Amino acid sequence: MGENHSRLHWLLLAILAAAGCAFGNGLNDRADAELVLKNGLIYTVDARRSVAEALAVKGGKFLYVGSNAGAAMHIGKTTKVIDLGKRLVLPGFIDSHCHPAYGAAHELFDVMFTGLHSLEEYKKAIRDFAAKHPDAKFIKGRGWSNALFGKAGPDKKLIDEIVRDIPVALDDDSGHVTWVNSKALEMAGITKETKDPRKGMIERDPQTGEPTGTLRGSADRLVADIFPDYTVEQLMQALEAYQKMAAQFGITTAHDATVDAGGNDFNAYKNLEKENRLAMRFRASLYVDHAKGMEQVKQLIAEREKNSGLLFQAMGAKIYIDGVVEGSTAYLKEPFLHLPDFRGEPRWDADMLNNMCAELDRNKFQIHVHSIGDAATAMTLDAFAYALEKNGRRDSRNLITHIQLVDPKDILRFKELGVVAVPQPYWFMKDDLYYKIQIPYLGLKRADEEYPMASFFKAGVTVASASDYAVTIPCNPLRAIQIGMTRSCLGITDPKEILWPEERASLDQMIASFTINGAVANFLENTTGSIEAGKMADLIVLDRNLFAIPVEEISKVEVILTLFEGKIVFSEDMTKAAN
Repeated sequence: MGENHSRLHWLLLAILAAAGCAFGNGLNDRADAELVLKNGLIYTVDARRSVAEALAVKGGKFLYVGSNAGAAMHIGKTTKVIDLGKRLVLPGFIDSHCHPAYGAAHELFDVMFTGLHSLEEYKKAIRDFAAKHPDAKFIKGRGWSNALFGKAGPDKKLIDEIVRDIPVALDDDSGHVTWVNSKALEMAGITKETKDPRKGMIERDPQTGEPTGTLRGSADRLVADIFPDYTVEQLMQALEAYQKMAAQFGITTAHDATVDAGGNDFNAYKNLEKENRLAMRFRASLYVDHAKGMEQVKQLIAEREKNSGLLFQAMGAKIYIDGVVEGSTAYLKEPFLHLPDFRGEPRWDADMLNNMCAELDRNKFQIHVHSIGDAATAMTLDAFAYALEKNGRRDSRNLITHIQLVDPKDILRFKELGVVAVPQPYWFMKDDLYYKIQIPYLGLKRADEEYPMASFFKAGVTVASASDYAVTIPCNPLRAIQIGMTRSCLGITDPKEILWPEERASLDQMIASFTINGAVANFLENTTGSIEAGKMADLIVLDRNLFAIPVEEISKVEVILTLFEGKIVFSEDMTKAAN
C-alpha cells in the first residue's frame, strides 16, 4: 500500500513537471550558470519531495531548481547544457558508516576473500598472494566467513600448510575475528599459558589448551605489533582508489566510522585535502579505546581542533560495545542457542560507558556506536540517557550502527533521545552465509527478526543507511535500496525467502536514507542531501527511473553521471549530450 502510494505520488509530480508546472527556486534570477541540466525528472528529496525538470549550477552550488523555462534564464554564452532525456536525477548518495581508508587499503595490499565461498578457494587466495609477494615479511588479509567453520573458528594449521616462515593475520568479513598462523602466535608469544585479554578470547584446543589460531574481540591486539600499519602514502593511494569507486556508485559523501587520533589514516585524509586531491566529502569518528580511561578524551579534543578543512572533518567519537553474532561476541539479552549459559559480554562496563558518554557529550562530540546485540543497544541508549541527564539536552545526533537485534521498546527510545539509526540494508536477507550461521547461534525466531527498518521510520527515527565497506563489497547504494525494499537476496522472489517482510521499507524511505537523512546524520542538511538552490551541487543521473521499473530491477540500474560540488567526478555518456 505504502509503495503504491509512493509511485502514484511520483507519477503525479512527474506529470506536473512535464506539463511545465514544476516549482522554481533560485538564488539570483539574472546570474549565468556554469552548467544547466534540462528535460529531466529531478527528484529533489526536499521537504515536499518535489520533482523538477531542470536545474542550474554556479560556483559549486545549485543556482536554480525548477522548470526548463526557468533554467533557460541562466544559460549564457559559456554555459554547458546537458539534455537529460527524461532521466532520473537524485541527490548524491551519502554512506553514513564505512571504512574508506582501510577498506580500500585491504583491497589494494592484502589477501581478499570477498566472493570466495570455500576453504579451498581461501587456500588458493593465500597461496597466490604469497607467490606474487615472495619477499613479503608478513601477510595480512580480510573477508573470510565464519559460516565455513564451526563455533571454534578456523585453525592455524590451515595457513601453516601454505605459509610457515612469516606471520599471517586474516580478519573475517566482520573485522572482529582474526585468523593467524603459528608463526604469528610464536612472534606474539601466545601460548596455552597466555590468558584471554579483557573483552577478548583466544580459541584453544579443548584437549591440549594450545591456541588454535582464532582470536576474537580484543585478542587481536596481541598480534597487532607484529603487523605494521599501512603507511600514510599507502592510505592516500587507497583513498584515491575509494573515491574513484564511490563516484561510479554515486556516493559523494562518506563517514569513516573509525579513524585513529593522530594515526596514519587521519594524516592521509589531511594530506589529500591539503593537496586538493579530495573529490568527495568525508566526515569521520575518532576511535575511543575501551582499554583506556578518560585521559584519552583530551587527545580526541586536540585532534578534532586540528580540523579546519571543509571536505574532511573528524567530529565524532567511535565506541564499540560488542562484537558480532557469528563470532559469539555480540551482547544479547537472551543467551546464544549454541552457548546456553552465555549471552556475550560488552566491551565496556556500564558505569565506565556512562561516564565516557557523558564526558564526550559534555565536550560536544557526536557519539557513534557499534551495536549488534539487543543488550548492547539497550546499554548504549542507557548511556545516552545518562549523558542527557548529566549535561542537559542538545542537538547531539548520536549514531547507533548495525542494530541487528533490537528490542521493540528500544526503537521508541531512539526517537525520545534523538538518536540516529544507521543500518546496513545490504545485509537484510536470508543468505547462505550470515543467516545460515545465525540460526544455530540465535534460534530461528531471533534469526528471522533481525535488522528492523520500517519500524524505525514508523517511530519517526532518522534512518541513515550505510554499507560498512569493506564488510560490504560492492558498496553500491542501488543494491541496498532494492534489498531494503525486498529484504531478499538479489534475484530471489520466493516469499518464503523474505527476511521479516513487515520491515520492508518504501522506495521513498530508502532514497531518503541514502540522501537527506544521511545529511542530517552528519550535520550536513544545510549543505547537501537534497537538490535545492543554495546547497552544494551534489547529484547523480541514473540510466533508468527507479519509480517506473520493477523493484527487482533497481540493483541493475547504473549511475551515468556524478557531480560533486558542481564538478563532474564520474561520467559515462551524459556529457555527450552537452552543447
